[in-house]
Amino acid sequence: MTYYEDDQKILQIQDQLDIVELISETVQLSRRGNNYWGLCPFHGEKTPSFSVSRDKQMFYCFGCHTGGNIFTYVMKKNGLEFREALELLAAKAGVELTRPQDRSRADLNKAIAGINNVAAQFYHQNLLGASGKTARSYLERRGVNEQTIKTYILGYAGEDWQGLTDFLLGKGYHAEILKASGLIKRSDGQDRFYDLFRNRIIFPIMLYNRDVIGFGGRNLGDALPKYLNTPETELFSKRKNLYGLAQARENIREKNNAIIVEGYMDCIKLHQTGIMNVVATLGTALTGEQAQLLRRYTEKVTVIYDGDEAGQNATMRAAGILRQAGVKVEIISLPAGKDPDDLIEYLGKEGFLNYIENNVCSCIEFNLKRHIQATPLLDLDAKIRIINTLKEDIDNLDSWVEKDSYIKLLARKLKVEENIIYQEFRQSNNHRQYRNNNVRIRDNIKYGKYGLQEKILAAILKDPLLYEKIKSSIGIKFFANPEYQAFIYEYDRLQGEPNDRIKKIAAGVNSEAAAATNAMIAMLIDDEKESDNADREVEEFIMRVEQKKAEQELEKTIGQVASLGDQGDFSSFLKFIAKVNNIENLTREGGSL
Repeated sequence: MTYYEDDQKILQIQDQLDIVELISETVQLSRRGNNYWGLCPFHGEKTPSFSVSRDKQMFYCFGCHTGGNIFTYVMKKNGLEFREALELLAAKAGVELTRPQDRSRADLNKAIAGINNVAAQFYHQNLLGASGKTARSYLERRGVNEQTIKTYILGYAGEDWQGLTDFLLGKGYHAEILKASGLIKRSDGQDRFYDLFRNRIIFPIMLYNRDVIGFGGRNLGDALPKYLNTPETELFSKRKNLYGLAQARENIREKNNAIIVEGYMDCIKLHQTGIMNVVATLGTALTGEQAQLLRRYTEKVTVIYDGDEAGQNATMRAAGILRQAGVKVEIISLPAGKDPDDLIEYLGKEGFLNYIENNVCSCIEFNLKRHIQATPLLDLDAKIRIINTLKEDIDNLDSWVEKDSYIKLLARKLKVEENIIYQEFRQSNNHRQYRNNNVRIRDNIKYGKYGLQEKILAAILKDPLLYEKIKSSIGIKFFANPEYQAFIYEYDRLQGEPNDRIKKIAAGVNSEAAAATNAMIAMLIDDEKESDNADREVEEFIMRVEQKKAEQELEKTIGQVASLGDQGDFSSFLKFIAKVNNIENLTREGGSL
C-alpha cells in the first residue's frame, strides 16, 4: 500500500534534515576537507573510513561499502523498512505524510504501544515487589540474575483476574482500547473485563527503540498452555518479530553475526553468559520475515536449537529459510535432549563457551553428519545418495575454495577417493571444472582504488562540458558496470545541477545495493582530485571506444564478403570494398587499445 503522495515529500524531508547532524547523534565525526569522517557504525574498525557529505546529503564507508542517504542510514542503523524510516524521519522533520484515513490506525498503534509500555512496568514492579516472591524464586532457580531481569524488563502477572485491568483503567485508559491491545479480554455474557496473563513470568517483546509491542508469558502453575503470547494485532505479529532484538542489535551489528535460539530463557541465559548477540523466535518456527529482519543487521546467523530430533529438523528448516534470505548460516549442534539453557547449567559459563567454539559447523557439514548418523550401513549406494544429496548445496557456493574444501571433506568422511567425487560433480554439471577455473573481473572499488570506469564517471559528473562531449560522441551506454549504467541513465533523464540530480536519484532508490552504489559515486566525485589531464583522459577514452566500435563494425562487414561474392553483384561488392577501407582508416586513427 502506498501511503505517500509523491517523491516531493522525500525531497522535503531531505531538505529539512542535515545528514551530518543526524549521524553525529550516534557517530563522532570530524571535518576533513569538504566531508566529515568517523568510525563506521556498521563494522568494527580502528581507522575512520566512514565519510559523510553535507553538500550531497549522503554517506559512504570505504571499508564495508555501505552507503546511501538519511533514509538508508536510519534503515541500516535501526533495522527498519523504508516506510518505517520515512515515518520516523518525517516526524523528526515535521513533515506530514499519512493521509487522513491512515491516521486513525497510526493513532491506535501508538496508543497500544503506550499501553504496553505502561503494562511492562506494572508487571516488572510486581516481580520486584512482595507479590513477586515466588516468581523471583523461580528465576533464581533458573539462574537468572537481577541485572538480566532489569535488562529484559522481566515481570510477573499475579493470580488476580483483574490486577492489570484495574490498574490501566485507573490510569484513564478506555476499556475498548485496552481490549485492542490484547492484554485484557471481555467475559462471555458479562459486561466485565479480565487479564489475559495470570500467574505467569512476563517477557516483554520490544522494537528496536524499546517500545513494547507484545508479551510472552510462562506459566508458573499447571494451567495450559505453558507459554502464552498476546494475540496478533496491527502492532504485533509473531512472524515478523524476534525476542531480544532490542537488547542484541548493536552487538549483532558489531560482530556481524546473530545467534538464534528457540526459547526466551535460552536467549536470556546466553546473554547473561556473555553471548550478547542472541535472539529467539516467538514460539513458532523461523519465518521468512524474521530471516529478512535479521538480514538488516548481519550477514551471518548461527543457529542453536535443541539437540533432540525435532530441534535438529527445525535447525535444517531454519537454515534453508536463512539462506534464501541471503544470510550465511552456521550451526551449533547440541547433545541429544539438551537445549542451550540446560547446557549452560551443566557445563558452566566457561565450559559452555568452549563447547560453542569447538562445535560450530556449516550447514553442509551439519547435513553430512546427520546423513552419516542416519545411515546404519555406509555402503556404496548410501555414499552415492549422500553425495547427490549434498551436491546442489556445494554447487551453489560462490567460493571455489569452499567447493574444493567440501569435496575433500566428503572424500574423507565417506572414505572415497577425491578424484572420484570430482568426477561425479563434473558428470552432473556438464563437465564444469572445479579447479583454478574461477576467473572474475576484479572490483576496483572493493580493493580501495579506482579503475578507468570510476575515473571517467567522476570526470564527466564534475564537468558538464566533458559530459556533453562524451554523450555526443560515444553516448552514455558504454559503462560495463550495470549499476553505473543505471545511474548515468537516470542522471541524463533529469535536469539541473549535478548535486541536485544526484540527490533526486538517491530519493528514488529503494534497494540497499543501489543506495550504496549511488553514495559511492557521490563520494567519488569529491574524492577524485581535480586533474589537468581530465580532458585528455576523456579524449583518449572516446578514441578507444570509437576504435573498438570500428573494429566490431569491420568484423561484421567482412562477414558479408562471402554472401556478396556468391550473389555476383559487382557494384555492391565495390561499395563494400570502399566501406571496409573507411573503417580501416578509422581504426588506424583511433590508435591501439
